Amino acid sequence: MNLRALRIPLISTGTLCIFAFAGALTGLVASPAQADDDACTARSFKVKKVEDACKKGGRTAAKTVMKAAVKKAKANGEKVNCKTCHTDIKTTFALTDNAVDDLKRLL
Repeated sequence: MNLRALRIPLISTGTLCIFAFAGALTGLVASPAQADDDACTARSFKVKKVEDACKKGGRTAAKTVMKAAVKKAKANGEKVNCKTCHTDIKTTFALTDNAVDDLKRLL
């Protein structure tokens, strides 16, 4: 069997970049704020910084704010992680009783 007959043509990197750019210009590629699966599920917020992040960039942006607070706390010697404030970090993101106060303090 001739292996050359099985050869699959490859798309050049330049062509791939053009398709990606064209898709972004025409709105075929959703931004994080537009993606439904990335939308924040909370309807009321007690921390303004998280609310603003949610409105601008969805769950990804809100996570960034919270991760920055955790990083800052760890730099100050505190032992914190996502489960310090959330009882569920996969689906509901349910908060612990002290979550709001802890986040306000860490921000």
